[in-house]
Amino acid sequence: MLADFILTEDQKAIKEAAREFAEKEFPNYVEECDREEKFPFELWKKAAQLGFIGMAIPEQYGGQGLGVLDSCLVVEEFWRVDGGLGMILATTFGSEQIIAFGNEEQKKKYLPPLAKGEKICAACYTEPQAGSDVAGIKTRADKDGDEYVINGTKMFITNG
Repeated sequence: MLADFILTEDQKAIKEAAREFAEKEFPNYVEECDREEKFPFELWKKAAQLGFIGMAIPEQYGGQGLGVLDSCLVVEEFWRVDGGLGMILATTFGSEQIIAFGNEEQKKKYLPPLAKGEKICAACYTEPQAGSDVAGIKTRADKDGDEYVINGTKMFITNG
């Protein structure tokens, strides 16, 4: 079966709202964020209040329960205005792994604040000897009682 990429009326509305938001808000942040290498927390909160953050997170965890295509429409419009801010606001990066592989306790703990834009997910893959090849990662997490002790070295932290 072929995928149907004819947008629904709701998807067209999402796309238009994302474009209007980006065209209105991004110019106020682009220069400062680039110059100062600063994360636009205020812009992130505005995007969250309008529902652009957490779109694909299930409703039971505070998201909108929309599909990946809906999120892609937002990201596309954000990138159309500014690639840097479009990347930063690429809607709840990392939540997909929690949805797919997290247990119920983890989903209830982490997904609602991600959906509301209160928290930002980060990823720490890159290591000096392995780059971003996860098969070569040397960092370890060893259980020590009720906690884990993490030992290793990371170079870059996405959303860090």
